Amino acid sequence: MLLTIATIAVLIVLILFVWDTSSSHETQSNIRSFYRPFYAESIISHEYLSTPAAVWKPLTALDGYASWFPQITRLLPDVNTQRYVHQFSFDQFSLVPGARLLLRPNSWSPFYHSRVVVVDENKEISFDLKYNPFFREYVTFALEPQPYGTAVTCRRISKGLFSFLSLWGFSNTKSKILENLGYFIPDELATEEKQDENGADVQAPTLSREATIAQAVQAGLDGNMDLINAIPDKPTRGLAKATLVQTKRKGGALPEHLQKALSEAPAVVSSKQQSEGEPVFSNQEEQIAYLVNLALDGNEEPLNAVPDRVIRGKTKAMLVKIKRGALERPPMPEASAEPASPTEISPGEQENVEQLIVRLVKAGVKGNMDEINTLDNKVLRGKIKSAIVKEKRVKK
Repeated sequence: MLLTIATIAVLIVLILFVWDTSSSHETQSNIRSFYRPFYAESIISHEYLSTPAAVWKPLTALDGYASWFPQITRLLPDVNTQRYVHQFSFDQFSLVPGARLLLRPNSWSPFYHSRVVVVDENKEISFDLKYNPFFREYVTFALEPQPYGTAVTCRRISKGLFSFLSLWGFSNTKSKILENLGYFIPDELATEEKQDENGADVQAPTLSREATIAQAVQAGLDGNMDLINAIPDKPTRGLAKATLVQTKRKGGALPEHLQKALSEAPAVVSSKQQSEGEPVFSNQEEQIAYLVNLALDGNEEPLNAVPDRVIRGKTKAMLVKIKRGALERPPMPEASAEPASPTEISPGEQENVEQLIVRLVKAGVKGNMDEINTLDNKVLRGKIKSAIVKEKRVKK
C-alpha cells in the first residue's frame, strides 16, 4: 500500500515538473536543474561586468532580499534585543556564520527560522532557508573574478519528501534570481583617467541624453544592466531605469523617439590616437567590431585603453556572448587612419550668436540639450532654454 502511494506521488511530481519546465520562458542566465526522489538541485550562473566587491554589496544587504529573491516577502534579523527598532532592522545585525534570520515567504504566511551558514567576503555566502513547515533549502552564492568582471553561481539544494517544491516555478521565477540581482548592483566601476600617459586630452562622448538612454535601455532589455549602471549622470541613469521598467511593461518595444535616437552613435577618439594614426571609425558598431576582433586574437590592450565606458562595456558583453556561442565573430571593419572631419559648424568660429541660438533651439526642441548645458554664458543659455519652451508650446 505504501509503495503504491509513493509511486503515485512520484508520478504526480514528475508530471507537474515536466509541465512546469515546458512552459515558455526567457533568461540571460545559464540554468541547470536536477531531481530524483527526495533530492532536488538547481544551478544558475550569471556574468556581470562589475567587480566582486560591487556584486558582494547587494548580496550582503539582507534588507533588500525581498526585492529580488523569489520566495522571500520579508526577511528580518532573529535577535534578542531590548530595543524594539533593532528587531526590524539590520543596522545592528552581525553577518556571521550561524546568525539567525526570520523569513516570511508569503504575505499570509508566518515567519520561519533560517540562518546564515557561510560568509567568505567577496567569494561566497550561503543560507539555510525555511519556506514552510515541511520544506527547507540550502542556497549558496559563489563569486568568481573574471577578466571581464564577475561570474556568480547560485546553487539551491533541498532534501526530503517535499524537495520537489524547490523546482516548482523554477523556469518562470526562480531561474531569474541573478537577473533580478543585476538591477541592484551599485555603480562601482573604476574611475577613468581624463588624460592618457602623454597628457593628451580625451574627447568627451558626444551622445545626446536620449541616445544614451536609448542604448542603455536596449542593452537592459537584453539583460545587460552594466550600461545603465555606467551612466555617470544620476538623473540620466534614473531616467534610463524608469524607461526600462516602462518599456518592459509595454511589451519590450522602445518608444518612437528612442528608436530614432539609437541611430546616433559617434565614435570617441583621443587626440593621442589621432596623432599616432590610430584607426578612426564612422560609427560605434565598427569600433566595437574592431575591438572584439583584436581581443579574440589575444590583443586586449586597445580595449582596455578605450576611455568610453559604454563602448568598453558593449565590447566586453559581445565577447562574452561570442565565447558562449550565442553570437558569431563580426567581420573586421575597414577603418580610416585619418581623423574624421567635423560635420557641424564650430560655434563661435563660423557662426554668430543669432545663428548659434537658432541652431541650438532646433536641437533642444528635438531633445538634444548637451551642447546647451555646456555653454559658459549663463545669459545666452537662459535665452536658448526660454526659446525652446516657447517653441514647444507653439507646436502643442
